[in-house]
Amino acid sequence: MPMKISHAIMLLLVCVICAAFNMQLFAGLDKMMGDQYWVVDTTQGEHGWYAMGLLPHLRKVPKDIVKSVNSDPSSKEKYVIYAQNGDFAGKSVYGICFGIPLIMYLIWFAFIIGFPDKVDPYLLPRKIFTIAVIIACSVITNLFLMRIAGDFARDPMARIANVAGNHASLLFHNAGIWFAILFSALGTHSHSFSEVQAPDSRNWQTQANEKFNWMFTLLGIVTVLEVVLVNSKLALPDAAVDYSVWIIWVVIFMRMYGFSPKYWIKRPVGISIMVVGTALTLPLFYILERLTGAHGAGFASPILANALGAENQNIGLSLMISIYLIFWAEFAAAIRMNGPGRKIQAQTY
Repeated sequence: MPMKISHAIMLLLVCVICAAFNMQLFAGLDKMMGDQYWVVDTTQGEHGWYAMGLLPHLRKVPKDIVKSVNSDPSSKEKYVIYAQNGDFAGKSVYGICFGIPLIMYLIWFAFIIGFPDKVDPYLLPRKIFTIAVIIACSVITNLFLMRIAGDFARDPMARIANVAGNHASLLFHNAGIWFAILFSALGTHSHSFSEVQAPDSRNWQTQANEKFNWMFTLLGIVTVLEVVLVNSKLALPDAAVDYSVWIIWVVIFMRMYGFSPKYWIKRPVGISIMVVGTALTLPLFYILERLTGAHGAGFASPILANALGAENQNIGLSLMISIYLIFWAEFAAAIRMNGPGRKIQAQTY
């Protein structure tokens, strides 16, 4: 049964509020730094590492001092920069950075907890514990990646947090999605005392040939699309990040709506939610950037134009579209509107 409209709106609002609050936490880290660098404090031990060796001792030093010391050939002790204002929240491409925690919270609330109308009181404690483990794994993994980046960042002017994930918020929230999918696949949040018999795979009908044919067809389409977007300067120049998200969308689209057109045409409501939701999201972030002047949309962006040149003001469009296609596809599944329409189901019976 599809979710009630009131419940769907409640789910969307909760995810948006949580994502906005989470982004404000990362923005708070940027604000704490102001016009200063966080540099590695090597005076506290040989390397100054603590907390399982994952996080360095840090201190704030004004940027002009750091730049003057690091650019002075006669200075033997160089500052190793860890982060600066803008490394964490990614306000210049806020629309992109906001989409990742939005997907993360949707998975946490809708698919793990079952919020708002499928919450099982018996399983709720272990589901909350699963999310707590996901958060811990995300934090530890990201600190580990930043430590590795710090070890490889030989240039004193390199920014470790930025090297580790461009904007640290993207890295942390991506890890939150990855671990959520992992634990969901393992079923750790839904184990019951009564075990059920495993299905007999010998009776499965895989339709592998048809699945592979349409998967590679869709991959071919998004490959051509990404090449066009890159050549039109509507995507990141190296295409790697954008293309990886489009590949993820292909997998999610086939999982949510079926693996061939004969299934897609039976799911017009779910596909419409995905397309229309994305089409409405883009102008919302466009308006947000114009109103705030600080939260960049990622496309048609004066912020990107000032930072990278007018020709690069739209390089976030590819990521914006692919990320929000994924979110609205997941949202359609969360509110149980991605299946065949009622008329089609009646004809099937």
